[in-house]
Amino acid sequence: MKKLWVIFFVVFSVSVVIALNFAWGQEKNLWVNKAVTAKIRAFDREFSKGFDVYSAGVKEAPTALLFDIKDDYPLPSRFWGEPLSEEEIVYAIYRLDDQYNDRVWNIPFEPRALNIVNLKGALVGYVYTGINSVLMDRKKDGSVTVYPPIRQRNDGAGDGVVFPLVR
Repeated sequence: MKKLWVIFFVVFSVSVVIALNFAWGQEKNLWVNKAVTAKIRAFDREFSKGFDVYSAGVKEAPTALLFDIKDDYPLPSRFWGEPLSEEEIVYAIYRLDDQYNDRVWNIPFEPRALNIVNLKGALVGYVYTGINSVLMDRKKDGSVTVYPPIRQRNDGAGDGVVFPLVR
């Protein structure tokens, strides 16, 4: 009987390790991608040429940039607007960083690139933002619709959007 328990434990342990290896190698939805964050902050024009880039919010106060891989599956909802030019992308990145550094805007995180992964496990784009939540609709056919993040109050009231938060 003791031998059966040892065999069961060994087989179970090996199965867990194998299962975790498969899951560990996959891209995770909305996980911070440090390599892509570095490319965006460095204004890597070669990197951004492979994407249609959209801005949420207004020109002087964007809340996020959506990097949609140029393919047959559009990511942005109708609220994102038109794709940005290279100059507009650089300006929006500067403005996102400025808003994080100016604490009056109450941006909780330094802007970073978050992976957008569809339900099939394929990476389909990135959201560059300092906001702590991004709403999206991921469908079984592999399509994803991303909605612009909105700054929320962070004072416990939770009763609306503040733009910017001034006390």
